[in-house]
Amino acid sequence: MGVRAGIFGVLFVAAAGVGVASLHRRPVWLAILFTLGLLAWTIIEYLLHRLAFHGFAPHYEHHAFPTDPVYIVAPLWLSLSSTAVLLALFSLAAGSLAAGASIVAGVIAGYMAYEAIHLRIHSPAAGGKLLRALRKHHYYHHFASDRVCFGVTSPLWDWIFRSVPLERS
Repeated sequence: MGVRAGIFGVLFVAAAGVGVASLHRRPVWLAILFTLGLLAWTIIEYLLHRLAFHGFAPHYEHHAFPTDPVYIVAPLWLSLSSTAVLLALFSLAAGSLAAGASIVAGVIAGYMAYEAIHLRIHSPAAGGKLLRALRKHHYYHHFASDRVCFGVTSPLWDWIFRSVPLERS
């Protein structure tokens, strides 16, 4: 994940830098936009997994080979193109590149956390209580039913959209 983390580290710094440079007189607003990006990431993660990834061949391979890091992280072309689309959409929605970049900085931070957590979930490392809970939720998706438990970094949207099996409620 080294090169990938480097690329998204640069994108994060660039996006955050645009926001800081343009919104430096309004740090509270910058923090709010960044937090919105983090929250946006959680629904993006859920919707991509539920609606898109279960039609993609690479995701099928992730289910077939759940411990292979090649299939745990999203392909770089998909991650980069999605980031560009999100920057355009959030900039249009927010009315400025600075605000859109600040939101995307939060999305990138959430995405990088997702990649790290997803890799850790599929590793043999025991982890603490939170990691074990996330692993149990995600492994239900992998090994019991791939029609439920789409959240990887959080089960929030699974609860909201009722995609948690009844026996796990």
